Amino acid sequence: MKRVMTMAILIVLALFWDAGRPASAQFSPDAIRLPPVETAVLANGIRLFYIRDELPQVTVMASIGFGKLYEKKENAGISDVIAKAISLGGSVNYPGSVLHEKVDAMGGRLSVESSWEGTVISLKVLERFRGEAFAIVADLVASPVFDQRSLDTAKGLVADSIRRKYDDPAEIAFDRVRDIIFGGEGYGSSPTPEKVAAYTIEDVKGVWEKYRAGRNIMIGISSSIGFAEAGRLCRERFSAIAPGGDMAYTADRESIRARVKASRGKIYFYPKDIPQSTVIVGTVAPEISYGGGYALEIMNFILGGGSFNSRLMTEIRVKRGLAYAVQSILKLRSGTGVFLAFAQVENRTLGEALGLLNENIDRISHEKISGAEMEWARKAITNSFVFQFDTPMNVLSNYLFIAYNNLPPDYFTGYLGRINGVRDGEVLAETAKLFEPGLVTVVVGNESVLPDLKKFGEVVIIK
Repeated sequence: MKRVMTMAILIVLALFWDAGRPASAQFSPDAIRLPPVETAVLANGIRLFYIRDELPQVTVMASIGFGKLYEKKENAGISDVIAKAISLGGSVNYPGSVLHEKVDAMGGRLSVESSWEGTVISLKVLERFRGEAFAIVADLVASPVFDQRSLDTAKGLVADSIRRKYDDPAEIAFDRVRDIIFGGEGYGSSPTPEKVAAYTIEDVKGVWEKYRAGRNIMIGISSSIGFAEAGRLCRERFSAIAPGGDMAYTADRESIRARVKASRGKIYFYPKDIPQSTVIVGTVAPEISYGGGYALEIMNFILGGGSFNSRLMTEIRVKRGLAYAVQSILKLRSGTGVFLAFAQVENRTLGEALGLLNENIDRISHEKISGAEMEWARKAITNSFVFQFDTPMNVLSNYLFIAYNNLPPDYFTGYLGRINGVRDGEVLAETAKLFEPGLVTVVVGNESVLPDLKKFGEVVIIK
């Protein structure tokens, strides 16, 4: 913990030391110093990442490269089912209740979660239980028990979460717009309770056996034990996993852009008998390694990502009081990304709010950003950047993020220098390219808003 606090202090000092320097010197690409990571590659291709923690504990995190991004229309939701089935069913050597009794007896914390990029199994215990921790995580990866009882319970939990999600208009809107942009696959993966209920043991086993391969696994370790000991335990427990092949995520960006273009001039409407409406507009964004991504991050912060001072918040909520919530979101991921902007408003003001969303996006696509807004965005991004590294696990997760996305080693240490190097002309050029295909527009609300929506284009009713 002392190491983490010292690291945070050093980062802050590096960012703000000699505040009178010119901006280009203040935001040097060398301003960030992260704790060193030690790495190794096992014979079967598993990549190992280790950082030292002064606390007498060990956290073992296995990240298998299969998450929601990898899902197709025919198996949407299966990554969540797999994660819950592993958590419930355990493994060959630690089945069901035996697994959780063992973890509880050690005072440990076990987690099995599915994210966009992968399925992550992590276990945190005291250092003296390090052998058990490596054994449990390795067995869950190599030999999970997919029995019918655990699978049925997992499917029921996932199906219930989908039903609850569709009580929330915002969740519906986000799902529908991603579904349209990405054609119901990858980033647009859209599970239903019926689809989830149909998955069999053979389905989940087939996916897990395909993606649980050495070259598709990363192991992260944060511990007070040394790197040599961590490496020994990894080789002892994980070496039996077959190497397999690289299962990197890919996306057909040209097809995705064409789908967005085909949706221009249409308003996709999901009827729901509620007094408020959620409107969301979106488009496909570049992948995480795209060089112009820094300019887009600044644009998004100014447009709607930056608290009450962002343009959308100022124009829609602060000045006019139209929205309960308004924001823009930019997510750059492996293979592709997405931009979204949304507002939750009363039905009677939906037309005005949608007009302001479109107007502000059009303006930022055609007008240079002022120097004051650029400076505000840079400072705000800089001041919040340190909090990505406030715990050993966050630091470790960021190293795994770099490895998963094949980013340069200085992605984080040089991040602020690259943000500072962005100029207003670059922001304008990248923003224009981002919005060139147009926007997909989805509205969830009462049918009383239909006359207003028809002023913006052809209304398409969706379910």
